[in-house]
Formats: sequence, C-alpha cells, structure tokens
Amino acid sequence: MRRLNLILLAIAIVFIFWLLNEVGWHTIGDYLLRVGWYWPLLLLPYGLVNLLESISWKYLLLTKDKVPSLNRLFWLRLGGESLNQLTPTASLGGEPFKAAALQKDGIPWDEATASVVIHKGILVLSLALYIFLGLALAPFLLPGASAHMGYLGLAALVLAAAGGVFVFVQAKAPCGFGLRFLTKLGVCPPALKEKEETFNHLDDRLASFYREHPGRCLLAFTLFFLSWVLHGVEVYLMFWLLGHPIGWDLAICLDALAMLFTALGFFIPAAMGVQEGGNILLALGFDLGMVLGVAFSILRRLREAFWLGLGLLAVAKEK
Repeated sequence: MRRLNLILLAIAIVFIFWLLNEVGWHTIGDYLLRVGWYWPLLLLPYGLVNLLESISWKYLLLTKDKVPSLNRLFWLRLGGESLNQLTPTASLGGEPFKAAALQKDGIPWDEATASVVIHKGILVLSLALYIFLGLALAPFLLPGASAHMGYLGLAALVLAAAGGVFVFVQAKAPCGFGLRFLTKLGVCPPALKEKEETFNHLDDRLASFYREHPGRCLLAFTLFFLSWVLHGVEVYLMFWLLGHPIGWDLAICLDALAMLFTALGFFIPAAMGVQEGGNILLALGFDLGMVLGVAFSILRRLREAFWLGLGLLAVAKEK
C-alpha cells in the first residue's frame, strides 16, 4: 500500500508540473505577484483553524492532573497533522505521535489514545456537515451543476457514513473484538495478547466518553465545524488578494466542495494532484477560469508548506 501511495504521489507531481506548464509560468507569476507584501495575511486563518481544533481536543481530555496547556496542544496537533499529510499512511501517521506525546506528558495511555480516536471521528463528521453546507449552496451559485450534484452528494454521504460507522464502532469495544478475532484465527501476536487488559481499558474509555460526556462531544464538534468555516474565510481572502473578490457564499461553497475532493485523495500524501484537480474543476465550474484556479491552488499550497514546516519542527523537537 505504501508503494502504491508513492507511485500515485509521483504521478500527481508530474500532473501538477504539466498543468503549470500548460497554464504558463509567467501568467501564474503575475497573479501571485498581486498578493505582494500581504502574503502573511494568508497564514492567519489556518493558525486560527489549528487553535480551534486544539481547543476542541482539550475538551476530550478528562484528566485533572497534568492537564496540557493550550499552547502544548496547538503544537502537538500541528505536528501530528504534518505527519498525517506528508506520510503515506492514509492520513493516520500523526495520530500515534499525538497519543505518545500526551503519554509523555503524564496522561494515561488509554485516555491519550481515546482522545485522539474520538477527535478523528469528530473531524470526519464535522467535515461531512461542512461539505453538505457547500452542496446546499451550490444550486444557487451554479444552477447548471445540478447534473453533477448527485455524484458529489453520494461522495459526501459515503464520507458521512464512514465517519458515523467509525464513531459507532468506538462504543462497541473494537479493541477487545479485534483481539478475540485474531486469537480465534490463531494469528494474535503475543505482545498484543499481553496488553489485552490495557486495550480493554481503552475500550471502556471510548464507550463511556460518548455516554457520560455528550456535552463535551457536542462542543468539540461545534468548534471543529467552525474551524472548517474558517477555511472558507481563507478562500475569500485568497481571491481578494488575487484581485478577483468573490462573495462569502461562493467562498464557503467552493472550499467545502474542494474539501470533498481533498478527502477523496486521503490515500495520497497531502492529496497531491487530487486537491489541485478539484480546485481547478471547481474554478472552471464557477466561471473563475483555469488560471485563477491554479493561482488559488498555489497560494493554498504555500500556506500549507509554511504550517507543515512548523509542524515538522514541532515533531523534531519532541524527538
């Protein structure tokens, strides 16, 4: 699977360079130069996104001793998301890093791991809701797209169903079931069998959290959804700086549908190629033009590169 991911990544990089060459480097450069010295403004929305998601994560930690600071969670989340995006692990490579870092800070392993697992489920469900918001806006902004809304809606439903199943399974003792299943097949590694009690504690943590703390779940979900809306603010700001301002409704709709394309490319590091292709298709669909779509994609990649770089520094510091 890792080899397949790397092959797809290589194909995506070739596609991106071909696309840039087709559009014209000089034309793209002219658009990017319009941003000028205002480029630091593009970094602010994602900083607020990561802050909201860190606050959301904090509400999933129940420990009263050695509670990590918000600043600590901010950098751990940034580092974990960098690993999620840059490693060929289907956007899961940073989750063990987050749990291990919390355990290093004195948080029990089962609670640290449970918070990461629950947060991942909230991420998927809140993203699905954000995408449905974009789909609801699309017919008013792009009347001719009704023929394609069915496919996009189906993809969003699959994403929402996957998130729902992931959350549902958490309350059904997945670790214990997995160990029993492997034992029945006779392939359960002894190292895992020795930690059966630890995994049972993790199952208890997961099941009890949804049952005993629904308010925290709802609050964490709300904060995560607001963080997705901030991505729409980022899109609005980018097009304004490119000299082609768009409305707030179009910014949110464009971003939400772009997130759907990005989610479909979760198995490729940084959704390389899939994200660019989705952005350009949407730019064409909303009559913004290919060149503007490419310029928007480049600005978003530059913003990602900045924050991913800081995230990798946070990972390096932990090691």
